[in-house]
Amino acid sequence: MYDLTSVSLPVLAGTPLRLLRWCMERAKLRALIAPGLLASAGVAAYRTQHETTPAMDEPDMANWELATLVRTDEHTTLTGGETEAYASVPVYRDAHALHSAYIAGLITPTDVAERFIAHRLTTAYTQLHAFIAYDDEVLLRDARAATERYVAGTSLGELDGIPVSIKDEFSVNGYRTGGGTAFLGVGKIFVDATPVTRLRAAGALIVGKGQMHEIGLGVVGTNHAYGPARNPHNMAHTAGGSSGGAAAAVASGLVCIGLGADGGGSIRIPAGFCGLYGLKPTYGRISSHGSAGVVWSMSHPGPIAATVRDTALAYTTMAGPDQADPASLRQPAVVPPNLGKRSLAGVRIGYMPAWFSHADDEIVARCTEMLTLLRTSGATIVEIEIPHLEAARVAHTIIITSEMLKNLGTSIEIHAAALTDETRLSLALAREFTSADIVHAQQTRARCIADLKRIFADIHCIASPTAGLVAPPIDDAAIQQGKSDLGSTFEIMRYAFLANLSGLPALSIPAGYSSAGLPVGFQLMAGPWQEALLLEVGSAIEGVVEQRTPGTFLQ
Repeated sequence: MYDLTSVSLPVLAGTPLRLLRWCMERAKLRALIAPGLLASAGVAAYRTQHETTPAMDEPDMANWELATLVRTDEHTTLTGGETEAYASVPVYRDAHALHSAYIAGLITPTDVAERFIAHRLTTAYTQLHAFIAYDDEVLLRDARAATERYVAGTSLGELDGIPVSIKDEFSVNGYRTGGGTAFLGVGKIFVDATPVTRLRAAGALIVGKGQMHEIGLGVVGTNHAYGPARNPHNMAHTAGGSSGGAAAAVASGLVCIGLGADGGGSIRIPAGFCGLYGLKPTYGRISSHGSAGVVWSMSHPGPIAATVRDTALAYTTMAGPDQADPASLRQPAVVPPNLGKRSLAGVRIGYMPAWFSHADDEIVARCTEMLTLLRTSGATIVEIEIPHLEAARVAHTIIITSEMLKNLGTSIEIHAAALTDETRLSLALAREFTSADIVHAQQTRARCIADLKRIFADIHCIASPTAGLVAPPIDDAAIQQGKSDLGSTFEIMRYAFLANLSGLPALSIPAGYSSAGLPVGFQLMAGPWQEALLLEVGSAIEGVVEQRTPGTFLQ
């Protein structure tokens, strides 16, 4: 039944990339070249498939009958506990520990803000490219207010005074919202996106705008205007994308939490690349009001953090209905997760062996160890089949790029010179998708959701690697114009697209390291509104798998 294939497309940079981009931006030449590229990407074969399912223009979370789960407070008997490497992670990357240090008077939010500002003068900070904008005056003002609250004993809670990065896709008072470009957005705006409003109301310190893959169209952090976000575990490798700045900022210790958005793995992939937790909630669980909104039916706001507790703290703070976002109004109550080393008895976790093993050998080995760990902690591991994955992959590609093209409109043509050739080539190829392709893709989405409804009636989670590759190296020669490597992009996204197309929640969990010391991510996907379950499963095994302090760590 497994039909997901590896995509064979040319790897281009420099003059060959520029030449192909030039040709593809001219309609008559594109008509000659595009058919071959679309055939290699699986689109031509997809067009021959007949679909009868009614189209679905956004994920529908209604009428799901999920497998029942009897929760238990029984504690696990896992051996190993927190590894020495994990226990040594400094408090400045852990909101809970930092909050405790504030209460004890060991450090203040003002100290943390001043340290962040001081780090910007360092070479390591400059090389990371984790941020693209900041406002020191506002940061210090808010930090002093948080410090005064702690002194007075009136803290707002665990997020009070905690440094947070905000992806450049979200509106922040006093900043321009540029989507990782120098041309989108018209000057500063003076309102916060809803997730930012909720973080700020809890006392979080907005330290700046996080770098992102330009316009979010990629998973390796390419950015013409601001440079690539680098991986703190190995600065020669990418932090991922499109929320790479958030992952780089958290992994390097600059912030405790990063707000990202995930349209095709853009939270989970950077989290996996950088040894962090990354949660893509259910579609509509966290309001998208105030985001750039270039991908309206797939993009999900969510947190990246170094611990399950911080991930859960940020998620529960931001989640819930928002009258300004109709998609958020159809959700049940947010359930706070019961974290800790609890038994996973009763939890049924499915995996599809052929899909699970379709990744780099070291990734498969680490993720197989995670299955063993889950089984040891009480979970039942079962084999499952997920049909039509290849069609779902192509449908995701068609929908996400078509939505980008529509929302960006003429600004792409007007400001084309400000984008990399890599991005321009991808957008040019997307112009070949027809209205019939889009309707077909929306039909595939509906069928995919129907298939997943049947699967989640019997199991609670689907396990897989987070990505098919570890963080690839950054091609320094291609930084300014990018490198088109759609084959590797699809390898990296192999396990991400399904949750975006269906709207289901998914969590990336640290799963150890490759022989080269690069982090490996392990993914769990659940039924709608089951974020608490994902976090509880992650918490049950947290600390047993090594989580190293990166080589570039700014204390």
